[in-house]
Amino acid sequence: MGLDKAKSLLTVTNDNSFLDLIAKQVESMQKEHKTDLAFMLMNSFATSADTLEALSKYKHLATGADLEFVQNKAPKVTAEGFAPATWEADTSHEWCPPGHGDLYPAMLGSGTLDKLLSKGFKYMFVSNSDNLGATMDLKLLTYFAQSKAPFMMEVATRTDADKKGGHLAKDGTTGGLLLRESAQCPEEDERAFQDVTKYKFFNTN
Repeated sequence: MGLDKAKSLLTVTNDNSFLDLIAKQVESMQKEHKTDLAFMLMNSFATSADTLEALSKYKHLATGADLEFVQNKAPKVTAEGFAPATWEADTSHEWCPPGHGDLYPAMLGSGTLDKLLSKGFKYMFVSNSDNLGATMDLKLLTYFAQSKAPFMMEVATRTDADKKGGHLAKDGTTGGLLLRESAQCPEEDERAFQDVTKYKFFNTN
């Protein structure tokens, strides 16, 4: 995106960044539900320092490893030959974060999953930091707990404005649901990928 800091640090309104508003949402929910509601970030090597510094003023939040876990790093590759790319001027540019799909490997590999389970956590709500409409809803949590489903995702109907984004699809082999992103779509299937009448739903993150 060409940013020099985490997207969550962009100002949204009244000098509040996405992170400021999230921190205030967490505090509000802690008071409303009278519980020590835990909050944790999945950061990348590029966003960790900035976001931890920005949140240090909020004393109701945890700190250090209780506030974040860092996703893995993937090497950038060259267009010709897909060999690892080099950038001697700044070697940090040779790496990139894998993105949302790294949530589970990063939680497992960092020990975060085991730590949360050992503390008695059973349910986790995940959303993007720029999705300020995503807050804990006890009705949804109750439904999820009673359903005994291993996973629940919020989806919405695709419109023409969403046709280039990922969509839900059914695995032709297992019949299970999957989320297919544009990078996974062969060029010859691009027209069908963007057909919002064929693939009707997308993950709201």
